[in-house]
Amino acid sequence: MRIINPKTYKKKRNADQEDHSGKKHHEKWHEKRRAKCHEKRPERQRREGCGKKLVRIGILLLLIISLYVYRDTWREIFAGLRQADLKEKLLSLALAAGGYLMEGMTIFFMMETVISGKSALEGVRIAFICEFYRLATLGNGSGIAEIHYLHRNGIEPGSATVLTMIQYMWKKAAIMILGGLGLAVLCRDGGTRMLLGEYALLVGYGYVGTLAVIGVFFCLVFSGRVADWASAGLRLLAGKLPSKGERILGWERQIRLLNRFGKSVLEQKGRMGGILLCQTGKLLLFYGIPACMLRSGCSIGTPECVALMALAYLLSGVIPAPSGAGGLEFAFLLLFDRFAGFDRALLAVLVFRFATWIMPFAVGGILVAAERAGERRMRKS
Repeated sequence: MRIINPKTYKKKRNADQEDHSGKKHHEKWHEKRRAKCHEKRPERQRREGCGKKLVRIGILLLLIISLYVYRDTWREIFAGLRQADLKEKLLSLALAAGGYLMEGMTIFFMMETVISGKSALEGVRIAFICEFYRLATLGNGSGIAEIHYLHRNGIEPGSATVLTMIQYMWKKAAIMILGGLGLAVLCRDGGTRMLLGEYALLVGYGYVGTLAVIGVFFCLVFSGRVADWASAGLRLLAGKLPSKGERILGWERQIRLLNRFGKSVLEQKGRMGGILLCQTGKLLLFYGIPACMLRSGCSIGTPECVALMALAYLLSGVIPAPSGAGGLEFAFLLLFDRFAGFDRALLAVLVFRFATWIMPFAVGGILVAAERAGERRMRKS
């Protein structure tokens, strides 16, 4: 028979009681914490809901301001649209829709550089939604919208920002390539060759500006030394401008991310080639819209019209204008006036603006409204 020491038994019993009471205390503490979290969750959800409502109200206000600012442009576009032939309008819309399909494929290829398994239709959807936000925010919200939707598809905001910058660079490269091919086509004809002589200085500015932007971008991506110099310069500038220091340091962090992450993206040569082809195809489809409108009543043929439109795009980058509205029209009328007449050229550029500006804005608005309706249904269920 086992003999139990009373003192040992008492100590063990007290230890068990303390351990049991400690466990109870721990469980009570966790219960209180869970209760507090449940109490704070509705408050957090309410704050998130208020933030989303404020964003939507802000976008709505920007949309109203945009419609007011562009009211004369809208009136002119719809007045010109009534004068155009139905076949010309349908063909222009088909060309523009094909262009935005190419833009959607570009976004799809950009997503595939980071994550796989995404649908090409998601890229097309993002392309149209970005066009809605471009017009709704007076030309400043397209890139932010693309970053937001890339983030929703699983890409970090910093990486999404780099992807949009790379996409913009390939667009610039496509404009430059087609501009060069356009110059080669226009040099074959005497009348267009004379026109090039008149605007040679502006064409030179357009090429130099585009090459400079592309060159600086690729230097920041592939050269660590250039990125270090740029970062040091931005930090020095942030020290001299304390009021804008945070913003400037944000640019410095973005350059670091561009140098680190952008290189891995650009080294995927197959996808980068696909993106360049998509951007070139998109621009060719867009350039075909004026050629379609000017098939009759124009003294130059379709290839020359496409080449002249490529030159107008190149020159529009030299002429600053909000959301591209104004610069492209000016360059277009400047180049096409002598070959098609002012009235016909004006009609062509108005239809072009409808197909590449208002049509994608309307499609994007429908997609945004459908998305919001789906979110409301999910919240209710």
